Amino acid sequence: MTERPSSPWDPGLQIERTTLAWLRTTLAFVVGMLVLLRLIGHVSTVAAAICAVLTLPLGITVSWLVWRRHLHSERKLRTRQPLPGGALPAAVAALSVLAGCSGLIYVLFA
Repeated sequence: MTERPSSPWDPGLQIERTTLAWLRTTLAFVVGMLVLLRLIGHVSTVAAAICAVLTLPLGITVSWLVWRRHLHSERKLRTRQPLPGGALPAAVAALSVLAGCSGLIYVLFA
């Protein structure tokens, strides 16, 4: 028979679910941006290149922030320290603003 944990939650699963949610969000943004860049590329290659230079590195950076946050959160949760700050939500907000601007460029040029 398995022994019941002493705390009401499993510290590993909570962090893992959050990390997977952030990764899904980042993947959705990057795939959406690739589709949008393809559409913009039919209208203006220069506009597509500018949007790609602005958004795709940020998508990679957000993915790296997700992984870093996962490692820090796991370590801090086990040592009962405060969890990481808001760099990841700020980066995702910047990514969504840039994605919206890219969509606006497509609408204006199409």
